[in-house]
Amino acid sequence: MKGFASKIKHIAAKLLRVSTKPRQEETGLYCLVGNIVAVHEFGEKHEIRKGTKHFTPGTKVYCLPAQWGDGYENIIAVGICRKSRRWITVVMPTRHITNWRAKPVFSATVLKRLRDGFENFNAQWKSRKHVEKCAVALRQQTGNDR
Repeated sequence: MKGFASKIKHIAAKLLRVSTKPRQEETGLYCLVGNIVAVHEFGEKHEIRKGTKHFTPGTKVYCLPAQWGDGYENIIAVGICRKSRRWITVVMPTRHITNWRAKPVFSATVLKRLRDGFENFNAQWKSRKHVEKCAVALRQQTGNDR
């Protein structure tokens, strides 16, 4: 019975043109990932806003490492735009991002945008450990320590 199931999987994979081999984690594909906050205060009157100008609440954003030495006050983020539903790259405050974590990136579009960076800022992550270390630091900085 075991052999029959593996043959069925193999045939289905060939028909659907899907690889049956597990994905190998390539080096350099790990990235700092977070989600846009649900609400935040805005302006002098402290208005409550949902999400940000560019992203809806909960949108997953992929972030590049610190580029200009501001201690992660602002960060380059890649995500799906709230209005156009297309991938965009923006500089935004880290306080608008929560749930920091290290994740592998497999999307070709995201990988291209991360490699292109933002204007002349395109420093890349050195390793998975470097990303995880930054994720821990940002969780502590933003008060989302998990």
